[in-house]
Amino acid sequence: MNLGNKIKELRKERNITIKELAEMTDLSIGFISNLERNQNSPSVANLQLICQALDINIVEFFESTKAPTAMVIRSDERDDILTEEGSPIKYELVVPDYSELNGICIITEGNSQLSKNSWGHSTDEVGLITEGTMEIHINNEIHTLCQGDTIYIPKNTPHKYRNPSSETSVSYWFSIKGTL
Repeated sequence: MNLGNKIKELRKERNITIKELAEMTDLSIGFISNLERNQNSPSVANLQLICQALDINIVEFFESTKAPTAMVIRSDERDDILTEEGSPIKYELVVPDYSELNGICIITEGNSQLSKNSWGHSTDEVGLITEGTMEIHINNEIHTLCQGDTIYIPKNTPHKYRNPSSETSVSYWFSIKGTL
């Protein structure tokens, strides 16, 4: 995927200038300009800031215009998104792009911090822990979830995650695609 073109396309659809996007995200004009020209790549945290400013869920950012071809996505055929090289965290799409749902699998190595930033999304989301343990930090509260536990997070609720154990954590997250 060409991230720069996608950022530029979404920004222009919303009639936002590079300067306005820079002000909304606290990123520099030069940085955003370089992103749009594919001169550099955003970190996950910077991409999240850009998506929030553009009012799009970060998972929706990676949608394609591919025509529906299958209802089944095999675990070894998932699209890897948001994963930074050398990162202990892997993000995979688990629903087809054309679905009305956002769905990702987050695989986190032991003792890993998912995000330094606290994120809120424009839609409600549900998370299910299928392996290991995950701490969810919401409003100065820490919720420790284990295999089989679920959590509901209302829209626009800032939250961040952490894998406090030495074992790998696997979680699945779903939300309804937002309206723009």
